[in-house]
Amino acid sequence: MSKLKELIDRIIEFGTNEKLVSENKTLEIQRLLVGIYAEYLNVETEFDETDYKEPLRVDYEGIRSVVTEHFPDFGWYHSAWESHKINEEPDLVTEDSIDDLTDIIKDLLEVQWRFENNSEKDGIYQFEFLMKHHSEQHLVNLLKYLKDKNE
Repeated sequence: MSKLKELIDRIIEFGTNEKLVSENKTLEIQRLLVGIYAEYLNVETEFDETDYKEPLRVDYEGIRSVVTEHFPDFGWYHSAWESHKINEEPDLVTEDSIDDLTDIIKDLLEVQWRFENNSEKDGIYQFEFLMKHHSEQHLVNLLKYLKDKNE
């Protein structure tokens, strides 16, 4: 569990710490995202029946601003809608790599809050839920964008 928390804490820094120090931010965030994805694919959850307070809303624009400072060369990209289907004329959608990372960080801030204020069980459950229903697509898209960008 400490590995998951360490990954979460470091990824969050890319959206909250304006003075973040890293030898290579792009390579580091790629490695962290792969690590968090591996944790997600191996996590086992159990619902915590306790009725906890909901976490406070986070400042999307503030996180986005810090992410933009750290990754000024991140930009827009295209992906195919329903890429798993072979279509003669696929629909292209425009995606935003800054938004991808911002949304991942936003979700991980909630998970971190739940670990610190509710319970480990609640944090793990919410991590799995948010990844499955929101962050996983952002993470996969961002990793593909970074791979293509570096070719």
